[in-house]
Amino acid sequence: MLKIIPNIPVADLERSVEFYLDVLGFEMVNIRGRGEMARAHLRRGGAEIIFRSCDPEAPLPFPDPFLTNQIILHIQVNDILALYDRIKETRVEVVQALEPTLFGAAQFMIRDIDGRIISFDQPGSVQG
Repeated sequence: MLKIIPNIPVADLERSVEFYLDVLGFEMVNIRGRGEMARAHLRRGGAEIIFRSCDPEAPLPFPDPFLTNQIILHIQVNDILALYDRIKETRVEVVQALEPTLFGAAQFMIRDIDGRIISFDQPGSVQG
């Protein structure tokens, strides 16, 4: 595994981004989407964080893993196909099958033993 990036739901994306940029000295990597699909990826040194728009009143568990108001652990890996094949051999719930994303990565999501969502991705395209 390469790194873990927390993916945190926020009620006001602009306010959260402003705080991390102005107060904590993060820089913007990118911002994508609009409304409830908006995402902001920030970095300071080796630390990265993703904020996503979310309705704080959304019920738990939310049916769409991207819109949940829970924290999602986002883990970048260097061999996503091997990891995906390994996980499929277990009883772990795959929330989203391996597929390309709008952000130029291959990604899949699982639910851990406590119900938290873990997203795995590998930058670039994966053939398979």
